Amino acid sequence: MATVEAIKFSATWCGPCKVVGKSLEGVDLKNVDIDTDVDGLTKEYNIRSVPTIVFLKDGQEVARHSGLITKSEYETKLASL
Repeated sequence: MATVEAIKFSATWCGPCKVVGKSLEGVDLKNVDIDTDVDGLTKEYNIRSVPTIVFLKDGQEVARHSGLITKSEYETKLASL
């Protein structure tokens, strides 16, 4: 079975990023948080707004979501991958 991971791109000054962080607490998924003001991955993944979540399956991008997302929307997205 393929491994699904999520990279959450956010910034410390971003209000919606904080909301997304709280709404995703308790989700069972390998998850990496990237601060767009510090990390160079922003350019590599062509991130244009925060928050953005990039979903990877076996290391390859399979989906992304920009903006606010609820825990149930996040779990539905994961189930579809």
